[in-house]
Amino acid sequence: MLSTKGEFVKILISASITSPAIPEKTEADIQAVDIIIDSANASRDEKIPFTAEELDMETSPLECVYVSIDDVGVKHQKDSRSQGTEKNAKYVENTVVHIQYGQDTYALTACGMKNAMKAMLAFLVFNGLLQNRLVFFTDGARNIKSSIEEMFPFHPYTVILDWYHLKKKCQELLSMAVKGKDMRNKTLEKLLRILWVGDVKNAVRYLESLPSPVIKNQKWLDEQINYLKRKEYSITCYAVRAELGLRNSSNPVEKENDMLVAQRQKHNGMSWSKNGSSALAAIEMVYQNKYEDIWFQHGQISFVMPKKETDSLDLCA
Repeated sequence: MLSTKGEFVKILISASITSPAIPEKTEADIQAVDIIIDSANASRDEKIPFTAEELDMETSPLECVYVSIDDVGVKHQKDSRSQGTEKNAKYVENTVVHIQYGQDTYALTACGMKNAMKAMLAFLVFNGLLQNRLVFFTDGARNIKSSIEEMFPFHPYTVILDWYHLKKKCQELLSMAVKGKDMRNKTLEKLLRILWVGDVKNAVRYLESLPSPVIKNQKWLDEQINYLKRKEYSITCYAVRAELGLRNSSNPVEKENDMLVAQRQKHNGMSWSKNGSSALAAIEMVYQNKYEDIWFQHGQISFVMPKKETDSLDLCA
């Protein structure tokens, strides 16, 4: 249902989009995951607490579309303004999206999360990719989570918290929560081993059982515990994914951030207007997707996903 001027309009969406035909796990798939789980549990104290049937993950990268989303801020150029006008934000926020389907990739950028999400949805529709499972990789930012929920209420998807950002957050919080370098490193190592198998409940129990003499600040320990509880929905069994050769990282979008925005716009002394920053990032995006000829010759942007240097430059609006 779409609301417009107080009225509700019913929009019909194909069942292939709202209920995509995701391949069911075969007996061979289940056995392969069971072998991985048994092998891991035999070699480590931190056990994988799931069965192969309980793990909701793709068996192959070819059956899903991987989407990584991230924001990058650059210093906002100071504008002259008259007294009483609203002060400009300190940073211009560019949102970068990296989309991967099989071996093919595409980069999108827009000024602001909402605009980027609209462009991403248009790209997925144009390429018929909504008939596949969607897997989003994020750094855990709340605005990314809420934007995904707002944009895709009609389509099943999975959100995975990038392992690097999960590890980094735990390092930051435990540095303020636990006394002494040695004890802090020991606690962090144990916590990460538990989280590597996706066992958030056991991770919380472990933190709650820490003896009071090692706790430097209970406030930050509570924040670490609450953080894990809030992000439990997006903490997966990274160990099994790694053994299956599946992605655990949003690293591709971090690289796109560097190429589209950071390398050119984040040098010392640089500042940007909103229009200038987003326009330059968009030009870098055209080059990154290898469709610069279309843009400079025809003033159009192609949404066709390039195929490893072999695609002809087909036009699209």
